[in-house]
Amino acid sequence: MMAHDWQRAELLDETGIRVRGTVSHVAPHPAARTGGLLYYAVTYTVTDHRYTVSRSTSDYPRPRKGDRVCLEAARKQPRLTRLCGDRYPDGDDGFPALALTTVAATIGLLFVTGHWITKRREPLLAPTASADTAS
Repeated sequence: MMAHDWQRAELLDETGIRVRGTVSHVAPHPAARTGGLLYYAVTYTVTDHRYTVSRSTSDYPRPRKGDRVCLEAARKQPRLTRLCGDRYPDGDDGFPALALTTVAATIGLLFVTGHWITKRREPLLAPTASADTAS
């Protein structure tokens, strides 16, 4: 998933073009129970083709139908967009930090699991005191 997001970010960085879109639909996000997350659709045109993308936000001010939005769209894949000025998805440092954290957490988990298994097996492998006195 991370590699896929990284490829998409590079594609937007390399071939991104700025387009102006219009908010065409605004509704509460279906998964939001508290009403804090808002779903909106943005319609925009690239090379005489009309596209619509979905976004969600909890930021204020909230978009309203008819608002103009600046988007960066990939020239080769116009449906791949991000808001102008955003770094996709978490900025330039987001990917390396996430990758290092994932690797470190996996190594730590394997170390703790191995240590726990070793400690659990020690009593099973150690000779008992009654076996030594019987000889």
